[in-house]
Amino acid sequence: MKIQLLGTAGGDFPRVDDLADDFESLPRVRALGGRNLRRPAQAVIFPDFLIDFYDGDQLARFGIAPETIKHLFITHIHWDHFRPLQILKFAATLPHQLQVHGSHYVIEALKFANTYDFDRSAGRFLIREKPTNVGCHTLEPMLTYRIGETAITPVHGNHSIDKSEHMIMQDMCLNYVFERNRKTVFYGLDSSYTLPHTFEFLRQFRIDVAVLDATFGRRPIDPVTSGHHNFPMLKETISEFQAAGIFHEQTTLLASHMALAHAEPHDDLKDVAVEMGFTLAYDGMEIEA
Repeated sequence: MKIQLLGTAGGDFPRVDDLADDFESLPRVRALGGRNLRRPAQAVIFPDFLIDFYDGDQLARFGIAPETIKHLFITHIHWDHFRPLQILKFAATLPHQLQVHGSHYVIEALKFANTYDFDRSAGRFLIREKPTNVGCHTLEPMLTYRIGETAITPVHGNHSIDKSEHMIMQDMCLNYVFERNRKTVFYGLDSSYTLPHTFEFLRQFRIDVAVLDATFGRRPIDPVTSGHHNFPMLKETISEFQAAGIFHEQTTLLASHMALAHAEPHDDLKDVAVEMGFTLAYDGMEIEA
């Protein structure tokens, strides 16, 4: 099973394009260029799976023909991972019906965008004249779905949860387990410390490649207010997965979804990551499970 990480950035990636914004790491990121420049998190599992959609630019950048994409898996409804109008625009260019998979939050949001246009001058929603032909598939955590030779199991990530006295789940972020030909890939971006039920459920898997959230690098963060990892938190999570046998000695551990403004550049963190037991991902990175 081959996976290519088309984008490995956190949600602050547009700030790089604003040359007037010199917050923390941005000037050095621009000066270094190369792997230090990241675009929104997105991945392809060949031959025809795409994870998340901001736009189609990274597909073009890495020479992946749009018509090869048949299935789109969405992790959650944050704008850097899910843009319904861009998805519908992309789907309309394909010679086949794009099959979109995600939580009920995702599917309802996509159906809404495919039903209505918004007239800003009138301040009203109008019915779309020509809805786009897409297939919509609602996924439930901890259930396994099959597409051809691949088994796909979504699990519940720790993200977009109000941890105050209200305890409101504002979105359902899905992490994904992909199994094919006795190889297993875990795509676990946009999650803080693993939810207990998710962790216990994942004990049944033996992961060969794991793409994990490391949004803030070495920057201190408060897990009470953040739905992400930094490097120390990620190291804890990896140790817990190793102790449980979910990760084994040969598991490829990749840190992704890196902030460009709030974390240090790739060149400054790549050796630190290795010392902490994982590899820092970059846009275009290819991995064979």
